[in-house]
Amino acid sequence: MDKKNQYKIDQELEVTQIKEKLKKMGLPENFCPVPFTTVIAEPDGRIGSCRLKGAEFEIGNITEKSLDEIWNDDFIRKWRKEFLTGDVKICEREVRHRGCNLCSENNKLLDYIQAEEIQTEPIVKFTANFNGFCNLECKMCHIWQKPNGLYDEIGFWEKGEKEIFPFIKEIDFLSGEPFLQNDTFRLINMISGINPECEWLFTTNAAYNFSKKLKEHLDKIKIKHLMISIDSLRKDIFAKIRLKGDLSQVLNTSDEINSYRNKRESRGLNSFPILLGFLVQKDNWKEVGDILDYCQKMNYRPHIQFCYEPLEYSVLDFPKEKILEMLDWYLENLTWEQMEMGIRSITPLLDKVEPIDRANFFLGAKEKKNG
Repeated sequence: MDKKNQYKIDQELEVTQIKEKLKKMGLPENFCPVPFTTVIAEPDGRIGSCRLKGAEFEIGNITEKSLDEIWNDDFIRKWRKEFLTGDVKICEREVRHRGCNLCSENNKLLDYIQAEEIQTEPIVKFTANFNGFCNLECKMCHIWQKPNGLYDEIGFWEKGEKEIFPFIKEIDFLSGEPFLQNDTFRLINMISGINPECEWLFTTNAAYNFSKKLKEHLDKIKIKHLMISIDSLRKDIFAKIRLKGDLSQVLNTSDEINSYRNKRESRGLNSFPILLGFLVQKDNWKEVGDILDYCQKMNYRPHIQFCYEPLEYSVLDFPKEKILEMLDWYLENLTWEQMEMGIRSITPLLDKVEPIDRANFFLGAKEKKNG
């Protein structure tokens, strides 16, 4: 069977299973486990919970309150209540556009959640964005401008080693570039010793050499998945989006990571899926099909996201005529399977056009599916 079709079948099966599990647990279909499981520590002290909501969407600040206080503060309790009752307001757009509440990776933590407004059990998942340091300056990202070393200054490591890291099920790294930060290696050494069953998730730009030191540290841990962010496969566009980056180096490192993944199992270590992160924006929206083809070639899972902010880089900033042109282009140039897999790049556009234009698009999509 075609890998893209198999991936689609697997996705549909996972969503069905998640909905069935939520029903058995007495939870609404639009429930999301993230505010019940996840803490994101940002370089400037902001504490978040959902990576899709972004660094600006904070539930508190660790320079103002303790993590224990933040984890059960008024705002996150309100957020949890919405998901417990099904009256979702805070994440209404994300649930409708992305269906992110049904993300299979997040819902694998359902067995560990405490479905209550107030959490008394240890944090399940911790995202350690301790430092802003990055070797790239992506134009739609501001994390590389963030500070470094705050968590040393506030003595967080001691608390983490005793009260957080021994109990977490997953630890996640997103920003800046984790494989170029010493704190990543420090955490691997610490947590692999006190919590060897913890699973690790990484998001990386792959704009570096895949060193022996990095391989030796990855050998110490269970990797749940690794995401490589590549926002273009065209050298000129890549350089425009990911400033200071070299696409050739990134693709070479992508090959090395893939090779490392494929050899782990033969050495008695766990294998893991590699995801390909692609953020649809003004400069790269025509590359959705190319990215899906690359994923099929490399046996990567596509992770296509839509750039909402900053608005200056988002296609939502285009006039309606341009958005209609985009929809026509997708109909003409993508296969039906590619449109299904890239639906997150299409749904926000449909919200911006008139009902008659949406109807025409769906009619064209139906003809493509049946054609």
